[in-house]
Amino acid sequence: MTFWKTTTIYGLGFIALRAISFLLLPLYTNLLSNTDAGWVFIIYTLLAFLNVIYTHGMNAALLKFFHSSNQKEIITTSTVYSAVSSLILSFLLFFLYFIYTKIQGGENHIIVLYILCIAALDMLSAKSNILLRLLERPLYYLSICCVNVVLSIGLNIYFIKICNMGIMGAINALLLVSIIQFLLLCPIILSFIQINMFNYQLLTKMLSIGMRFFPAAMFFVLIEMSDRWMLGYFTNIHEVGLYGAGYKIGGVVLLVVNSFNLNWQPFYLKTKLNNRVPAFEQIGNCFILIMVFFATLLSSLWPVFFQLNFGSYSLIGETFWEGGKIIPIICISYIFYGLFILQMPSIFLKSKQNWAPVIWGSGLLINILTNIALIPIWGMFGAAYATLFAYIVMFVFIAFKNKNWMPLQYNIKQIFSFILFSITVYCLAHTLILYNNILYMLGITIIYIGISALYIVPAYQQLKINE
Repeated sequence: MTFWKTTTIYGLGFIALRAISFLLLPLYTNLLSNTDAGWVFIIYTLLAFLNVIYTHGMNAALLKFFHSSNQKEIITTSTVYSAVSSLILSFLLFFLYFIYTKIQGGENHIIVLYILCIAALDMLSAKSNILLRLLERPLYYLSICCVNVVLSIGLNIYFIKICNMGIMGAINALLLVSIIQFLLLCPIILSFIQINMFNYQLLTKMLSIGMRFFPAAMFFVLIEMSDRWMLGYFTNIHEVGLYGAGYKIGGVVLLVVNSFNLNWQPFYLKTKLNNRVPAFEQIGNCFILIMVFFATLLSSLWPVFFQLNFGSYSLIGETFWEGGKIIPIICISYIFYGLFILQMPSIFLKSKQNWAPVIWGSGLLINILTNIALIPIWGMFGAAYATLFAYIVMFVFIAFKNKNWMPLQYNIKQIFSFILFSITVYCLAHTLILYNNILYMLGITIIYIGISALYIVPAYQQLKINE
């Protein structure tokens, strides 16, 4: 199976999995208030933060060690440790919260308990999904993702709309989906676990590698979530609801990047040395065009998407439409994040793991400073620009270092030409929308898709990468 065919299958599964939050957006924005939706978005960011804490770099260590030793020994050691550490961490966090509420007052013990259970189950499920990638079982992965989507939508509709449970309904749905997904993934990981193969020395090595990546993972999540926290602090939770709606749509580009990265990481970790740089350059050139293509479509068409009607409901609740204005900024931010991902092979292949937290830390520092400076002035636009500046800094940093580590040369003329063409289409589309010429705007979009194919298809055909 070719690199791009495998990537497409993983991408479909990953997009289906991550699209849950997009598919639920109409439900949240039509049935919940801006404030309640803002709290739901905060819970999602909290779960992302907890996932990094629970994982603490061990998934990166699994990727690093998988091809270098006995697979059952590696999986047993990693999984047993993660299961035990997650139980201890969950108990510790709940105990600390219990003590805090006794001192400060407060309730919501059930909500906190549910969130901690979801975090632990999602961490173990994520480890199983990484194993599926390493074993190159994309159809299994895709099946799990599809089940997750169906259950998430069905349970959220039941708890929020039918049972009218509000935020608690969303949490109940999350917990049930996490439990079912974990049970469905158990067979693949249990088939590799043999308790007698647990290796303490191997665990020490994996923890050493994992802890090098842990700060980088933590910084990434903080970049992704600190804007919502600071936006709520400097403005209000209502603004977080608007921002969250627009950010979710702009995050489609992040879905494209992360879908690509599912197969990108295993690919560059096993590629033979003499094939590395030319293959990386060909893949990178094609993927940059794909990112620009999706970002342009999304940035141009979001006003049309938001106003699509389904009976008495619009795709995005009308009170959330203002949040759509940040979508182009978020799309560009994730293009730079994708460029950063394309430069990542040198971190693993040249053993530059110690630089990962430095690069991510630089991005986080810029993100925090610009959030503090811009949110009081521009509100949610300041938060969006803070994300953009952070990823620009990270890309520039690693690209500069890669001049010595692993220089990659792309077809700059082709890429720059396509970017100029895309900017022209974006400006024209929004001009037509201002004058309510929707049909003309859709015509321009169709033309853009056709001409984009003239850029992307030849770049794809240049790739001759086999499994």
